[in-house]
Amino acid sequence: MNLATLHVSQRFISKSKSFQLLFTLILVTCVVFIFNSSSQAAEKKPLKNNSGLVKTDANKFDELKLVDASIWRCENNIIVKTAESSQGYLMLWNNKLYIMNKIDALKGVQRYTNDTFHLNWIEIPDKAMLFNFKLGQRVLDYCKTPELAAQAPNQNQEDLMK
Repeated sequence: MNLATLHVSQRFISKSKSFQLLFTLILVTCVVFIFNSSSQAAEKKPLKNNSGLVKTDANKFDELKLVDASIWRCENNIIVKTAESSQGYLMLWNNKLYIMNKIDALKGVQRYTNDTFHLNWIEIPDKAMLFNFKLGQRVLDYCKTPELAAQAPNQNQEDLMK
């Protein structure tokens, strides 16, 4: 091997070592960034009130409601709580609090929406329903308060929402 070939091969080796070092540094930086991002997401701390207790959505619901809550029992024994608040109409479903906005609707129909979660809560005289308008399907149906459930169902009345 002559001197020129030796010099070129040494330059190539030193450049490849620099490249390897740079590549390793970039790779380590990416791994550290990904690890920190995922650990920060995993370390979401629940809200605590002044007494140090964890504030759940059910606690927030109880704090925000202005009137007694309506308790709706839907098909498959699913429970939904609703109440008025200064922030809007509150709906607690699956231990998650949704703040709904009232929408004008037909006489005798109450309609509330949450655009973030694509939900519509509709109360008609004999039941309430929850729709996911992004998916275009009913999520909950035949929701009744104890007062509605106590009323004798009219067999001649057609379900207009089917």
